[in-house]
Amino acid sequence: MFTPEELRIPVRGAARRRADIDLLHRFATSVQERSRRMAGFPVNLEFDYGPLAPFLSMHLNNAGSPGQASEYGLDTKPFEQAVTAFFIELAGGLPGEVFGHLAHGGTEANLFAAFVARERYPDGVLFASQEAHYSIPKIARLLRVPHVAVDVDERGAMDLTALGHEIGSRGVPAIVVATIGTTSRSAVDDIPGIRRAASAAGVDDVFVHSDAAFGGPLAEYGQPRRPWSFPDGADSVSISGHKIIGSPLPSSAILVREVDADAIRRPGVAVGSDDDTIGGSRDALSPLLLWYALRELGRDGLAGRVRHCLEVTEHAVRRLAEAGLNPTRFPGGNVVLFDRPDEEVMSAWHLLDVDGRAHLSVMPHVTTDLVDQLCADLTGGRA
Repeated sequence: MFTPEELRIPVRGAARRRADIDLLHRFATSVQERSRRMAGFPVNLEFDYGPLAPFLSMHLNNAGSPGQASEYGLDTKPFEQAVTAFFIELAGGLPGEVFGHLAHGGTEANLFAAFVARERYPDGVLFASQEAHYSIPKIARLLRVPHVAVDVDERGAMDLTALGHEIGSRGVPAIVVATIGTTSRSAVDDIPGIRRAASAAGVDDVFVHSDAAFGGPLAEYGQPRRPWSFPDGADSVSISGHKIIGSPLPSSAILVREVDADAIRRPGVAVGSDDDTIGGSRDALSPLLLWYALRELGRDGLAGRVRHCLEVTEHAVRRLAEAGLNPTRFPGGNVVLFDRPDEEVMSAWHLLDVDGRAHLSVMPHVTTDLVDQLCADLTGGRA
């Protein structure tokens, strides 16, 4: 869109040149136009944070622990605490027993969960399905924890027989990532089944992280409800803010048991605050964004968004089947795979390729009308 020369930063700057403002306006218009057909990625584009614009001229920093003021003092920690309290309640955690904070995104949230799990079980092995988030092998390398990619079943969920074999063959503590809504198929790993498989393999030292970045709200509010939370057997839970909720910035709530957070906490070292997160200086804008969105939604509104996604997903399955495109869907999920169209359609609609199939992700901004437009493109305009 722009040449390197157009974007080059000069030796001598100029205060808000008109040409630069025009360039940014053109870029914004282009992004808005391309966003109209966003149908393949698990992000929600239905949001408006215009009333929060004044905060873009403030330097806010949630340095240190979310529950303590730092010496810097200009922060949004009370809003962060309100947001994490919402997610703790949603995930069935008890106040005082679960510690939460907002991370930059799903990768940092998974890293924090694996970090506290490794501290609990220093000789543990990290198990995750072959369709788990791409951050998991990277996190294993960062923490120098052995990693095993476990086979999946025909639906894309972790194969519990294979997991039991892998755990039993090693006989050491197991750190297991249960993916609640895989990116590729929205498959949900079975947390109670994971614990049963480990127990049957003779391993009782097990830490289960529920990576519910994508699918936590769908697991909670779908019919039937699927296990994903603390009462279901999770030791930690992560839920993304930029997916079902929607945000211009990536974010994720990461929730762990207080006893595990306490094991990594360093008192008073982060500009007068405890250090119990991965980040030092931390994003203070996302807490405002998520608080603003959740105050408008509430739990009922979040459940309504899930219902919308699932209803539109059912519509998409019907329309794609009518078009002869062989759609498939994990039960209760909001991802539909179908026969791959040509590259022009894939690119125009931002569709992912999953093993040679096209990937539709039905998020809150995706409507039945948008699905119908996609089907029209897929069939060359046929109704």
